[in-house]
Amino acid sequence: MVSVLAYSKTEQDIVALRAVARELIATISEDDWDIRQISTVDGLREYLAGNPLIHLVIYDISDSASLSLLLELRKAYQQARIMILADISISPMEYIKPGLRASSLLLKPWTREQAYEVLRDFFEEYLAFSERGKEGTESFYVVETKEGTFNIPFEQIYFFEAREKKVYVCIGKEEFGFYTTLDKLKESLPEYFIRCHRSFIVNTKKIRKIMLSQNIVYLSEGFDVPLSRSYRAALKGMISNGTE
Repeated sequence: MVSVLAYSKTEQDIVALRAVARELIATISEDDWDIRQISTVDGLREYLAGNPLIHLVIYDISDSASLSLLLELRKAYQQARIMILADISISPMEYIKPGLRASSLLLKPWTREQAYEVLRDFFEEYLAFSERGKEGTESFYVVETKEGTFNIPFEQIYFFEAREKKVYVCIGKEEFGFYTTLDKLKESLPEYFIRCHRSFIVNTKKIRKIMLSQNIVYLSEGFDVPLSRSYRAALKGMISNGTE
């Protein structure tokens, strides 16, 4: 499953781009693609508040509020590919900057042929990145479920939990279940993922505070996971502060 966020206040543009994208996807990919179409800043903020899985972003920077929110989005989704929609009234200095790292640009007004060419390059670059990740050379974890294959950036993962004979990966309000064991899983994760309980592996980059007296690890965005005494030493060795 490839998750695409498409945002523009001009809903007609997004509808037209989505139609081109659907036609193109049918020729280059056998995976399912979920294209989420949003046309208001409030709607975009509400969607992002759920920490959804996002691989690709198609984003219209038609006003300062939209651009500011895009910069926030980039900080939260370092691995996402971003395609900018802009026109000649917007200075390139607004969106060609190291912190944003946009990988594609479509200038308005655009023709269907131009949109097709830019989207094709944008999608194919992501698919090549995805294939490298399946070989273990990129920074995401590949989850195989009956709903499809999900490439989940490590930066979006809060924790893994073993329950009901499956392992579930939590990325916010969404979770994905698959069959493996935590022992086997740990071997394929970056070193900053640490076992904190017999049923949990936590992303230490998401840790906000460790409460030893309560045996709880508090994560960002209001999540918490249990801490077993047998795993305290390993976890404390990874965290230099925020421990009580």
